[in-house]
Amino acid sequence: MLSETARIYSKSIGSNVEVRDYAIIYEHATVNDNVVIGEHSVIGRSATPTTVMKKELSKKKETIISDEVSICSNVIIYEDVTIGRDSLVGDNSSIMPNVRIGDEVLISRGVTINTEVEIGSFTRIMDNTHITGRVKIGSHVFISVGVNMANDNLFGKHGYSDDVFGALIEDYVSIGVGATILPGVKIGRGSIVAAGSVVKKDVPEDVIVSGNPAKVVSKVPSAMKRY
Repeated sequence: MLSETARIYSKSIGSNVEVRDYAIIYEHATVNDNVVIGEHSVIGRSATPTTVMKKELSKKKETIISDEVSICSNVIIYEDVTIGRDSLVGDNSSIMPNVRIGDEVLISRGVTINTEVEIGSFTRIMDNTHITGRVKIGSHVFISVGVNMANDNLFGKHGYSDDVFGALIEDYVSIGVGATILPGVKIGRGSIVAAGSVVKKDVPEDVIVSGNPAKVVSKVPSAMKRY
């Protein structure tokens, strides 16, 4: 069902697609089969940077929404984004250009994802979390509500260069409510970051870290392992 109030400029719309009231799908977007686009959502939006932006945005245009994806209401997805099959993007979320999201990923409500981000399959990112630019997130990762990430310890002093990058979060990592992940850290496979922690340095595999700064408090008990 394609709503009469929706605006669809793309010719690449699959079968059994539902586009609800006032949604917009731009020319370079591809929407595959059995997709739902919620009210007031925008797919394939072109970024319009000004001189205040220090980073040059991707020149790639195509945005791909794979089979069985659900895009909820008031979601903004820019150009050069790929979302894998059976994924869901919650209300009021925003995904900037040059983002790759795997299969069966849950992006919950009010999540913001900046440029040059990779998210592996089966990962879940909960409400009101911010994923900063140049972050790599593995598969089967769980990121709880209100988690924040940063990618520049110098607060933009030298502009946007190759020295500016966010965290590398390996497979099966769990990050608790309200944690803060600072630039350039690596969180090892299967580790757990406790709620409210501030991660300032690399975290080994299969450990629990807690505090500000986050420190190793124990190995992950076998009952808490997710692989």
